[in-house]
Amino acid sequence: MAGSRQHFSNQPLLRVQVLDAARAIVVREGFGALSMRKLAEIVGYSPASLYLHFASRDAIAHALCVEGHAQLLEALHTHDCIAEPVERLRAMAHAYVKFGQAHPEVYRLIFMQNPAYTDAAFSAAESAGETVLSVLTRTLALVHDPAARAGTLWAALHGIVSLSLTAPTIFAAPAGTLIDEVLDLYLPGVNKKAARRRPSATAG
Repeated sequence: MAGSRQHFSNQPLLRVQVLDAARAIVVREGFGALSMRKLAEIVGYSPASLYLHFASRDAIAHALCVEGHAQLLEALHTHDCIAEPVERLRAMAHAYVKFGQAHPEVYRLIFMQNPAYTDAAFSAAESAGETVLSVLTRTLALVHDPAARAGTLWAALHGIVSLSLTAPTIFAAPAGTLIDEVLDLYLPGVNKKAARRRPSATAG
């Protein structure tokens, strides 16, 4: 083991190797378990080698948040092909919560760990004009006034994810049901119109 580590450390350390190892620690053990010393042990390099790529643990967290937020946006954009705006919004809402529940430690790191980490993710995304909020705002614009409603919807979806992660035994209602209830309360008139347009299961 020691020999293979020594052989590996003769090769240049790549930034992607550090991020891969850091991501694995965060996913498996949570962000609290991440340290530069632990990372160095896993990748088989001295801690000084890590600092050539990242100035600190916070810098690694920033990079992981940017990456995680990009993956979340990709999950939302999977449903861009849905033409009906309310159904697209519904699919995106379900995708948002599904992502948070499927990647709890990454979600916590992006939105629940440190405001500076969230700012890092959104600052990087905004340089390309994309954030979770901008995607929801753009989709809501197809339905009606999006400005305040996008923020409200995002807050509700975040609440569903965060409570399902931090209080699963108390907050036990099915996430899918909660998402649909939020949207029914949020867009009552529009949802009724969409339901009337949607063909019934018995229609033949």
